[in-house]
Amino acid sequence: MADEGSFEMVPVSSSQIESVGFNPATGEGRVAFLAKGSRPGSLYSYPSCTQDEFDQIVNGSIGGSVGISFGQLWKYKAGYQRIG
Repeated sequence: MADEGSFEMVPVSSSQIESVGFNPATGEGRVAFLAKGSRPGSLYSYPSCTQDEFDQIVNGSIGGSVGISFGQLWKYKAGYQRIG
């Protein structure tokens, strides 16, 4: 069972996203973006996420793409923030 600080980041096949994580104890999702050129990768936190949303993103269930799934489910959630 996940505790409040527990995140298992799952690598995904995407041109923009490196990995996705979810903490069921807190409902927080995290997305690590790939580095681009000289720009380092970044890590964002998304509040009020669900296990089903996480599974859909990891599996690229929407439009057959991790990026499209992320864009539909988490990208514009109120309260998201860059944490790394």
